[in-house]
Amino acid sequence: MFKLIKLEEVDSTNEWVKRNKDKLPDLDGVIAKVQTQGKGRGKNKWFSPPGGLWLSIIVREFSNNKGALSLLSSVAIAEALENYGLNVELKWPNDIMVSSKKMGGILIEKINKFFIIGIGLNLNVEPSDFLDSLQGKMTSSRKVLKRSLPIEEIGLEIMKNIEKGREEFDRIYARYLGLNQDLGRKVKLVSSKKTVTGRVILIENDCGIRINCGDVESTFYSGSLVYI
Repeated sequence: MFKLIKLEEVDSTNEWVKRNKDKLPDLDGVIAKVQTQGKGRGKNKWFSPPGGLWLSIIVREFSNNKGALSLLSSVAIAEALENYGLNVELKWPNDIMVSSKKMGGILIEKINKFFIIGIGLNLNVEPSDFLDSLQGKMTSSRKVLKRSLPIEEIGLEIMKNIEKGREEFDRIYARYLGLNQDLGRKVKLVSSKKTVTGRVILIENDCGIRINCGDVESTFYSGSLVYI
Protein backbone atom coordinates (compact mmCIF):
# COMPACT_ATOMS: atom_id res chain seq x y z
CA MET A 1 0.00 0.00 0.00
CA PHE A 2 1.35 3.40 -0.94
CA LYS A 3 1.95 6.13 1.61
CA LEU A 4 1.69 9.90 1.59
CA ILE A 5 4.66 11.75 3.08
CA LYS A 6 3.82 15.17 4.52
CA LEU A 7 6.22 18.13 4.50
CA GLU A 8 5.83 21.66 5.77
CA GLU A 9 7.96 23.32 3.08
CA VAL A 10 10.05 22.11 0.15
CA ASP A 11 11.71 23.60 -2.90
CA SER A 12 9.69 21.35 -5.24
CA THR A 13 7.90 18.09 -4.51
CA ASN A 14 9.12 16.68 -7.84
CA GLU A 15 12.71 17.52 -6.89
CA TRP A 16 12.21 15.95 -3.45
CA VAL A 17 11.07 12.71 -5.12
CA LYS A 18 14.15 12.75 -7.35
CA ARG A 19 16.41 13.11 -4.33
CA ASN A 20 14.67 10.28 -2.48
CA LYS A 21 13.75 8.02 -5.37
CA ASP A 22 15.78 5.01 -4.20
CA LYS A 23 13.67 4.59 -1.07
CA LEU A 24 10.23 5.29 -2.55
CA PRO A 25 8.16 2.32 -3.77
CA ASP A 26 5.55 2.50 -6.51
CA LEU A 27 2.85 5.15 -5.98
CA ASP A 28 4.32 6.71 -2.86
CA GLY A 29 3.61 10.43 -2.78
CA VAL A 30 4.89 13.56 -1.06
CA ILE A 31 2.76 16.57 -0.23
CA ALA A 32 3.96 19.97 0.98
CA LYS A 33 2.14 22.93 2.48
CA VAL A 34 4.39 25.31 0.53
CA GLN A 35 6.74 25.00 -2.45
CA THR A 36 9.39 27.67 -2.75
CA GLN A 37 10.44 26.67 -6.30
CA GLY A 38 7.38 24.99 -7.75
CA LYS A 39 7.67 24.04 -11.42
CA GLY A 40 5.31 24.11 -14.36
CA ARG A 41 5.89 22.91 -17.90
CA GLY A 42 9.04 24.07 -19.63
CA LYS A 43 10.79 26.67 -17.52
CA ASN A 44 7.61 28.05 -16.03
CA LYS A 45 7.42 28.59 -12.28
CA TRP A 46 4.37 27.43 -10.34
CA PHE A 47 3.06 29.74 -7.63
CA SER A 48 2.58 27.49 -4.58
CA PRO A 49 1.25 29.34 -1.52
CA PRO A 50 -0.36 27.77 1.56
CA GLY A 51 -3.80 26.30 0.88
CA GLY A 52 -2.96 24.48 -2.34
CA LEU A 53 -2.43 20.79 -3.04
CA TRP A 54 1.24 20.43 -3.99
CA LEU A 55 1.74 16.72 -4.59
CA SER A 56 4.21 14.47 -6.40
CA ILE A 57 3.76 10.74 -6.96
CA ILE A 58 6.33 8.21 -8.11
CA VAL A 59 5.05 5.68 -10.66
CA ARG A 60 7.24 2.64 -11.20
CA GLU A 61 4.64 0.35 -12.76
CA PHE A 62 2.96 1.68 -15.88
CA SER A 63 2.81 -0.23 -19.12
CA ASN A 64 1.95 2.76 -21.29
CA ASN A 65 3.73 6.00 -22.23
CA LYS A 66 4.15 9.42 -20.64
CA GLY A 67 1.29 10.90 -22.65
CA ALA A 68 -1.12 8.20 -21.53
CA LEU A 69 -0.09 8.83 -17.93
CA SER A 70 -0.96 12.50 -18.41
CA LEU A 71 -4.48 11.54 -19.51
CA LEU A 72 -4.82 9.17 -16.56
CA SER A 73 -3.61 11.80 -14.09
CA SER A 74 -6.02 14.38 -15.47
CA VAL A 75 -9.02 12.07 -15.10
CA ALA A 76 -7.88 10.93 -11.64
CA ILE A 77 -7.85 14.57 -10.50
CA ALA A 78 -11.17 15.42 -12.15
CA GLU A 79 -12.95 12.45 -10.62
CA ALA A 80 -11.58 13.21 -7.17
CA LEU A 81 -12.70 16.86 -7.37
CA GLU A 82 -16.13 15.91 -8.68
CA ASN A 83 -16.79 14.21 -5.35
CA TYR A 84 -16.54 17.63 -3.69
CA GLY A 85 -18.94 19.39 -6.01
CA LEU A 86 -16.57 20.82 -8.61
CA ASN A 87 -17.39 20.60 -12.32
CA VAL A 88 -14.00 20.04 -13.93
CA GLU A 89 -13.04 20.40 -17.58
CA LEU A 90 -9.70 19.38 -19.05
CA LYS A 91 -7.64 21.47 -21.44
CA TRP A 92 -4.78 19.95 -23.41
CA PRO A 93 -2.12 19.19 -22.49
CA ASN A 94 -2.36 19.33 -18.70
CA ASP A 95 -4.69 22.04 -17.41
CA ILE A 96 -7.41 21.46 -14.83
CA MET A 97 -10.17 23.99 -15.52
CA VAL A 98 -13.14 25.10 -13.42
CA SER A 99 -15.55 27.83 -14.55
CA SER A 100 -13.38 28.41 -17.63
CA LYS A 101 -10.35 29.33 -15.49
CA LYS A 102 -7.29 27.31 -14.62
CA MET A 103 -7.40 25.72 -11.19
CA GLY A 104 -4.38 23.46 -11.55
CA GLY A 105 -1.95 21.60 -13.71
CA ILE A 106 0.21 18.52 -14.05
CA LEU A 107 3.92 18.08 -14.73
CA ILE A 108 5.09 14.56 -15.59
CA GLU A 109 8.78 13.78 -15.74
CA LYS A 110 10.33 10.50 -16.88
CA ILE A 111 13.48 9.56 -14.97
CA ASN A 112 15.17 6.39 -16.18
CA LYS A 113 12.44 3.72 -15.97
CA PHE A 114 9.97 5.53 -13.72
CA PHE A 115 7.72 8.57 -13.81
CA ILE A 116 7.07 11.43 -11.41
CA ILE A 117 3.61 13.00 -11.52
CA GLY A 118 3.66 16.53 -10.16
CA ILE A 119 0.23 17.96 -9.34
CA GLY A 120 -0.61 21.52 -8.36
CA LEU A 121 -4.20 22.46 -7.43
CA ASN A 122 -5.39 25.79 -6.06
CA LEU A 123 -7.77 24.39 -3.48
CA ASN A 124 -8.03 26.60 -0.40
CA VAL A 125 -6.09 29.47 -1.94
CA GLU A 126 -7.71 32.87 -1.54
CA PRO A 127 -8.08 34.67 -4.89
CA SER A 128 -6.39 37.72 -3.35
CA ASP A 129 -3.28 35.59 -2.78
CA PHE A 130 -2.67 35.10 -6.50
CA LEU A 131 0.12 37.10 -8.08
CA ASP A 132 -1.05 40.13 -10.03
CA SER A 133 -0.02 38.41 -13.26
CA LEU A 134 -2.40 35.52 -12.49
CA GLN A 135 -5.43 37.56 -11.47
CA GLY A 136 -8.35 36.79 -13.79
CA LYS A 137 -6.63 33.71 -15.22
CA MET A 138 -6.66 31.39 -12.20
CA THR A 139 -9.34 30.21 -9.82
CA SER A 140 -9.53 28.09 -6.69
CA SER A 141 -12.03 25.72 -5.12
CA ARG A 142 -12.35 28.23 -2.26
CA LYS A 143 -13.54 30.89 -4.71
CA VAL A 144 -15.98 28.55 -6.48
CA LEU A 145 -17.41 26.66 -3.48
CA LYS A 146 -17.04 29.34 -0.78
CA ARG A 147 -15.61 26.73 1.61
CA SER A 148 -12.41 24.83 2.38
CA LEU A 149 -11.68 21.32 1.13
CA PRO A 150 -9.60 18.59 2.84
CA ILE A 151 -6.26 18.80 1.02
CA GLU A 152 -4.66 15.55 2.20
CA GLU A 153 -7.87 13.60 1.69
CA ILE A 154 -8.09 14.77 -1.92
CA GLY A 155 -4.43 13.92 -2.47
CA LEU A 156 -5.01 10.36 -1.28
CA GLU A 157 -8.11 10.05 -3.44
CA ILE A 158 -6.14 11.11 -6.51
CA MET A 159 -3.47 8.52 -5.71
CA LYS A 160 -6.12 5.80 -5.37
CA ASN A 161 -7.68 6.85 -8.67
CA ILE A 162 -4.30 6.60 -10.42
CA GLU A 163 -3.70 3.15 -8.94
CA LYS A 164 -7.11 1.91 -10.10
CA GLY A 165 -7.01 3.71 -13.43
CA ARG A 166 -3.86 1.90 -14.57
CA GLU A 167 -6.01 -1.22 -14.92
CA GLU A 168 -8.87 0.40 -16.88
CA PHE A 169 -7.25 2.71 -19.37
CA ASP A 170 -9.99 2.32 -22.02
CA ARG A 171 -12.50 3.79 -19.55
CA ILE A 172 -10.04 6.51 -18.56
CA TYR A 173 -9.47 7.55 -22.17
CA ALA A 174 -13.21 7.68 -22.88
CA ARG A 175 -13.74 9.78 -19.75
CA TYR A 176 -10.92 12.13 -20.77
CA LEU A 177 -12.59 12.77 -24.11
CA GLY A 178 -15.85 13.46 -22.30
CA LEU A 179 -14.21 15.99 -19.98
CA ASN A 180 -12.01 17.67 -22.60
CA GLN A 181 -13.08 21.18 -23.63
CA ASP A 182 -10.86 21.48 -26.73
CA LEU A 183 -12.64 19.13 -29.11
CA GLY A 184 -14.16 20.92 -32.07
CA ARG A 185 -12.75 24.32 -31.10
CA LYS A 186 -10.69 26.61 -33.27
CA VAL A 187 -7.30 27.10 -31.64
CA LYS A 188 -3.82 28.47 -32.03
CA LEU A 189 -1.14 26.04 -30.89
CA VAL A 190 2.09 27.69 -29.86
CA SER A 191 5.26 25.63 -29.40
CA SER A 192 8.97 26.28 -29.42
CA LYS A 193 9.14 25.02 -33.00
CA LYS A 194 6.08 26.51 -34.68
CA THR A 195 2.69 28.16 -34.33
CA VAL A 196 -0.33 26.74 -36.14
CA THR A 197 -4.04 27.49 -36.23
CA GLY A 198 -6.86 25.10 -36.91
CA ARG A 199 -9.69 23.09 -35.38
CA VAL A 200 -9.15 20.33 -32.81
CA ILE A 201 -10.23 16.95 -34.18
CA LEU A 202 -9.15 14.57 -31.44
CA ILE A 203 -6.95 14.06 -28.41
CA GLU A 204 -5.28 10.72 -29.10
CA ASN A 205 -4.72 8.08 -26.40
CA ASP A 206 -1.02 9.02 -26.15
CA CYS A 207 -1.98 12.67 -25.52
CA GLY A 208 -1.21 13.81 -29.03
CA ILE A 209 -3.58 16.55 -30.20
CA ARG A 210 -4.85 16.23 -33.78
CA ILE A 211 -5.61 19.55 -35.43
CA ASN A 212 -7.09 20.22 -38.85
CA CYS A 213 -4.94 23.00 -40.26
CA GLY A 214 -6.74 23.86 -43.48
CA ASP A 215 -6.73 20.73 -45.61
CA VAL A 216 -4.11 18.92 -43.55
CA GLU A 217 -4.49 17.09 -40.24
CA SER A 218 -1.42 17.07 -38.01
CA THR A 219 -0.73 15.65 -34.54
CA PHE A 220 1.28 17.59 -31.97
CA TYR A 221 2.77 16.46 -28.66
CA SER A 222 3.87 19.74 -27.10
CA GLY A 223 2.78 23.33 -26.96
CA SER A 224 0.08 25.51 -25.47
CA LEU A 225 -3.43 26.14 -26.76
CA VAL A 226 -5.07 29.52 -27.22
CA TYR A 227 -8.75 29.56 -28.15
CA ILE A 228 -9.62 31.83 -31.09
